[in-house]
Amino acid sequence: MKVEYVAFSNLIIDDIVFPDGRTSWDTLGGGGLHALVGMRVWNASLGYAASVGPDLADKHREALNAFGVDVRGLAVRPGTKTARAWQLFEWDDYRTEIFRTDMSEFREQKIQLADLPADYLQAKGYHIQWGKVPELLKLVGALRAANPDIKLVLEVSPTNFGEPEALWRELLPQIDLISPDEEESLGITGRSDPHEICATYIDWGVPLVALRMGARGSLVYAADGQRWELPAVPTEIVDVTGAGNSYCGGFAVGLGEGLSPFEASLRAAVSASFALEQLGLPHWDDDSLAAEANRRVAWARDHTTRLS
Repeated sequence: MKVEYVAFSNLIIDDIVFPDGRTSWDTLGGGGLHALVGMRVWNASLGYAASVGPDLADKHREALNAFGVDVRGLAVRPGTKTARAWQLFEWDDYRTEIFRTDMSEFREQKIQLADLPADYLQAKGYHIQWGKVPELLKLVGALRAANPDIKLVLEVSPTNFGEPEALWRELLPQIDLISPDEEESLGITGRSDPHEICATYIDWGVPLVALRMGARGSLVYAADGQRWELPAVPTEIVDVTGAGNSYCGGFAVGLGEGLSPFEASLRAAVSASFALEQLGLPHWDDDSLAAEANRRVAWARDHTTRLS
C-alpha cells in the first residue's frame, strides 16, 4: 500500500462516559487517530505513526486496515502498555481527560522518525502533534531533507506552552501550517484575541495559521495578507472529541493535493464536521461520502467570510 499522508502523533485507547450515563469502552482515540479520520474524508492511502504496547488488540489493527490506514508505522514498545484515558463529558460538551498512563512514560516512549518505514518519508503530507520545539526542529529538518516537497501541518499541545519565542521563530518558517486552538495559543503567544493570535504567528514566520475556535469555526491568516473566517459546518454532534485533529488532517490533505490555502481550509472544516458524527473510526461508504463531502464544501465556501 502506497502511503500518501501520515499522522505522526499518538494512539490512545479511550473509555468514554457521557453525561446521560452512556459509555463507550475500548474506543480507538488519540490525536493521530482523529487526524486520520479527517484525512480519510479525502484520501484512502494513509499511514499511522505512533507508539503502542504489545497489548494493542488485533481488532484495532484490523479496524485501521479496513479504514484504509497502513499500520506499519505503529511502533511496539516492549514492556509498556498502549496509552489509555478516561474521557468524561458534561452536558455543555466540556471534556475532562483523565490519563491512565504515566505521562513521563508516554512522552519517553513516543514515536520517533527512526521507527518509520522508509516509504513513509515520501508521503505528500504529515499531520504532526508531537514533542517540544527543539525536537520538532530536528524532525521537520529530517522530513524536509528526505522530501523537500512534503507539506507539514503542525498541531500544538500543552507540551509547547511557554517555549521561547526564538525557537518558534526558527521552527515556523519551516512548516506549511500551524493550527492551534485559543487556549493553546494563550499558552504559547500570551494573546487571547483571535486576530492578535493569528498576527503573532504570522510575525513569527509561519506561512499560514488556522486558529480553531470550536463551534465558532476557524480564523485563517496567510503570510501574503489573505484572511478569512470559516463557520463550523452544521452536523449532528455525537462526540466532540478530536474534531480539531480532524480539521488539521483535512487541511494536510488539501495542501498536499496542491489546493490553495483557501480551498484546503474548506476541506478542513468539512473534515471536522464528519469527525463530530461518530465515536472512534467511522463506517463510511466511499461513494456517498464523496457526494456528501462535496456538498459540505460548497456550503462552507458559500458561508465563509473573506476579511481581506
